[in-house]
Amino acid sequence: MLEKKAPHILTGTHQLIDPSFGHDVETIELDLGCGKGGLTMELADRHPERLILAADIKISRLQKINNKSFQAGHANIETIKTLGWDLIGRHLPDNSIDRIHVVCPDPWPKTNHRPNRMLSSEFIARMGTIIKPGGTLHLATDDLPYLEWILEAIKDIPFFKRDDSLIADVKDIQTEFKIRWAKENKDTHHMGFLCTK
Repeated sequence: MLEKKAPHILTGTHQLIDPSFGHDVETIELDLGCGKGGLTMELADRHPERLILAADIKISRLQKINNKSFQAGHANIETIKTLGWDLIGRHLPDNSIDRIHVVCPDPWPKTNHRPNRMLSSEFIARMGTIIKPGGTLHLATDDLPYLEWILEAIKDIPFFKRDDSLIADVKDIQTEFKIRWAKENKDTHHMGFLCTK
């Protein structure tokens, strides 16, 4: 019988976790900065054989995702309360995730706020260490200057090769931000990268 879950709380800890959380699965995907969980829920629907990890810093969002997951009968979602840097830098073991999704992170558009951007070359390279060889990094943004920033940040990381065919199964998923920006006639630009290490 399916039980309602609580988020795994990793904030303030330094523990290395088993990203399978006891699930017997071959494929694990991470929705990093999952927001309200639109991508997470759709991934769980489309791929019931995979474990979908949903990570965010806001506990209220994760609790809502757990409620939706319970109501939808999804046993393949685990939610994690943590900062992105901590999850990538401390909590996840190397070569443990098949595909990471970072969709519409805050672009911090003001020049003096740009150091707050999540997707620096250092952060992207660190994601590459936790993605399994042959795995995928899916990045998306609606902000053209941030798109240029991301492409500049990833261009010198030798183990990522652009291949948008790797995300063909998810580009159509409507997240809260994708819906909002579409109403303002803004496109969401999706990029897929093969991890070749």
